[in-house]
Formats: sequence, structure tokens, C-alpha cells
Amino acid sequence: MRTRINEDVKIDSGLASQALNNTNATGKYFPIGDYGLVCAILNGGAMAATKTTKLELLQAKDTAGTGAKGIPSDASQLASAEITANVLVTELTVTLATFLAGGTVTVNGIVFTAHATTTTKSARQFSIAGTDTQDAAELVSCINDPTYGVPGVVASNAAGVVTLKAIVPGETVVTAASTPDDATCVKATIQAQSFVEIDSKKIDKKNGFNHIAVKVTTTANSNVAVTMLRGNARYTPEQKVGASAVI
Repeated sequence: MRTRINEDVKIDSGLASQALNNTNATGKYFPIGDYGLVCAILNGGAMAATKTTKLELLQAKDTAGTGAKGIPSDASQLASAEITANVLVTELTVTLATFLAGGTVTVNGIVFTAHATTTTKSARQFSIAGTDTQDAAELVSCINDPTYGVPGVVASNAAGVVTLKAIVPGETVVTAASTPDDATCVKATIQAQSFVEIDSKKIDKKNGFNHIAVKVTTTANSNVAVTMLRGNARYTPEQKVGASAVI
């Protein structure tokens, strides 16, 4: 008989969904004594170009966060993962605004070049002879081409805004760049994910550190949420939630 996920892993909200604007937030501290593994999963929202969102695990001595520090310490924090906008993200947009011939849009390392009049998929060239919406449609047709497009990525167009995401969620990440990198081609992250996992043996238990919390720091104006998973438990964990269904 299969073990249910909710019988094997303690699932909690490490950080409630909230808006952060160039700041940070730390969630509640959870006891780790009965668990061998901890994984924190970040779901991040919009990030403009160059912005970042960092996920960290902190250790402390109690639920109040006494003595909170990184793992193994603030000075040598290893339990950390940082996302940069438009690099290895879940979903992003590329907005064309009077894009010029010779300009390029690169998606997951594949370069598409703007041509003054003609779309040639085999050459990865897209026409910019029309409106921004029409130009974006030509770019989308190239990205989605089964032979010369971007493997694992699907593109769509809405009024010149091209949205890029994985065909199968969670199996592909997306990176986009352009030349020129200016107002004629604006890239922006819509959604990004990261996770940090640790073995509880990495916690400073000998000095009384036996609680874990997540910290999110972002330079963006973004919505974030973190799910906390504690696994390899000594017993079957209790899941205290407002509603649930197990089928």
C-alpha cells in the first residue's frame, strides 16, 4: 500500500502569501527535533529586469526566534537560493514596442532575429513589418515552431506582449534576453520558483538550535509565498488545516 504524502511529510505555510517591495520577511519558526529533512519552496510573483528574490532557511532556539542565524551561520549562510528576474524562471513576458530590424530576442539560448519584411522560421527570423501585435505574433510563430522553436516552451501573444512558459509546468524554466536591451523589448518575470532543502544534521543542535524558519528578501515589488515541508519524521505527522480531501 502506498504511503500518502500527507502521512509522510508535514506540510505548513512557511510564509503566508504577501506583497514585498524591496524588503524582506521572515515566517514562523517550526520545531525540527522530530524531522530529518526540511524543504522550503518559494513561489514568487512579478519581477522587473535585474531584480532578485532570495529564499533562506534560518535556525533559532525557539518559536520566538531566539538567537536566529543562518545555516551554519550568518557569515557563511549555505541554506540560500536566489532568483534573478528573467533567468531560469517559470513564466515571463517579452513586450515588443517598435522593435527594429536586426534586433534579437534570445529564449533559452536560441536567438531569433527581427527582419524588416520576412518571417523565415528555418533562419529563426521574424518579420517586424506590421504593428507591435503583428510583430509579436510572428515572433510567437517562430518560438512555437516544432523544428526551429524552443523545446519545452510555449509562447502566446496579447497586443504585443509575448508570454513564455513551460509546455509541461515544472519541467522547463525560461530565460530571455534581447539586443538591444531597452524600451523596444521589455522583459519581465511573471512567476518564479526556488527551493532550499537541508538535512537537520546541519542544524546547530548542540547549542540549542532546534527550530527553522524561512526568510525571503527581494529587491522587486512582488508577491511571494513559501511552503514548508518537514520530512523523514519519527512518526506520522498530524496535518492541522481548515479543510482537506484525501481520495
